[in-house]
Amino acid sequence: MEWEIKPFGKESSFSGNPFQDGEEINCYLIRNKEGTLIRADLRNDDMENMDAGTLILGRWTRVFESSPDKREENLNQQRTLEELFFSLFEVEDAIAGEDANVLKQIVSLMLERKRVLRRLPPRSSSTLTTYIHVKSKKEFKVPSIDITPQVVMSVQEQLQVLVR
Repeated sequence: MEWEIKPFGKESSFSGNPFQDGEEINCYLIRNKEGTLIRADLRNDDMENMDAGTLILGRWTRVFESSPDKREENLNQQRTLEELFFSLFEVEDAIAGEDANVLKQIVSLMLERKRVLRRLPPRSSSTLTTYIHVKSKKEFKVPSIDITPQVVMSVQEQLQVLVR
């Protein structure tokens, strides 16, 4: 699996028009025709430029700020990661397999570390780990798969770039 995830853009991925402070930006984690995972930052009016057959793996919104303060930036990163986590479960029919499971597991571990999710004790010898979202009390079942150190390192680096 190839990754091409970059820091938040200052302009639309499709039109190239710069974002304005306070503008709501739509971010999409998509697989392009070459099979590479990329993030596209779009304005609402740029949505029509996306191909109808584009596979959307995750989505979230953010408010563009040209120079946000550090505390607000950290809160925005956490909200972005939370929205990505929720969207991975909303579109789980569209994405299946190890790619989705790796993303779910790594993002859930990152959110558990930030105390946004809490792991529930295992109920059986299931291959699923149950997490509860602290604020909404909603439960999520995340596949527990054996991830190699190489996969963890590459995904972790990419997700850190994603939410910076």
